[in-house]
Formats: sequence, structure tokens, C-alpha cells
Amino acid sequence: MPELRLLDPDGYVVPEGRITITPTTEPKARAALKALARDHAEQWAWARYDHRNYRIITTTPEGPR
Repeated sequence: MPELRLLDPDGYVVPEGRITITPTTEPKARAALKALARDHAEQWAWARYDHRNYRIITTTPEGPR
């Protein structure tokens, strides 16, 4: 099953930033990860994290895309 992962600006997967998806759940999962990026960046604002610097990647059993 494909999975979306939210990476912080340093390239680490954000806690709770992994969601297994299907074609029908992908849009909602991406929206949830974008909201998580805002929350996570807010918690790490002292380190100058900005939600615009987070990335969402798709992984498959074969590896990241």
C-alpha cells in the first residue's frame, strides 16, 4: 500500500506524519498532513521552522517516489 510521509525541514518524518492511502483517501490525507505541518512548525517556531519548508513524499513497497 502506498503511504504519505510528512518530512520536516531537516528531512525527518514528523511524528504521526505517516498515512497509508488509497486513491480515494489521498486528497484528505494530504490536507491532514498540511495541517500537521502547520502545527508542528508552530511548536518548533523557536528553531525557525516554517510550514512551507515541509515536504510530503509518497512511498511504496518499492521505495520513495
